[in-house]
Amino acid sequence: MKMTRHSYILIALAALMAGMASCKSSEEASDIMAEQQLDEARQLMSRKQFAAARDTIMSLRQQHPTAINVRRAAILTLDSVELMETRDSIARYEQRLRAEQQAFEQMVPRINGRTNEVYYTQQRLLFEMRNHFDELCAKAKFYVRKLDIDAVQEQ
Repeated sequence: MKMTRHSYILIALAALMAGMASCKSSEEASDIMAEQQLDEARQLMSRKQFAAARDTIMSLRQQHPTAINVRRAAILTLDSVELMETRDSIARYEQRLRAEQQAFEQMVPRINGRTNEVYYTQQRLLFEMRNHFDELCAKAKFYVRKLDIDAVQEQ
């Protein structure tokens, strides 16, 4: 049987369609694997293993560039990781800040008419701690706003 130009075109189209079907199943497999990694990241986040959750999400993004919907969900999860970690830091830092403030309030600025260096050192420490605390609070507010905006865009 002699192959015509038309036959070659049909064979090429059939091969192309088979290749596309193979790509589709490969993308579906990638989506499934990415979804599993995202679930793992969420579990790590719930156990407050923030660094591991962040690493898992970054790995997901590198390994599955075509899993677009999962990657979008991963962005929200990553923002949630950042927010939870920041809130935990705020809680721990706030306790330390209160303790340092109480210690400062019990100090006397001058002893026998002379400047008390310990008092001023503590005052500088409190100033720096308040600044850091304010930065943590600003970071938490940023992630709350970002999550709100991203959630609206998801809809």
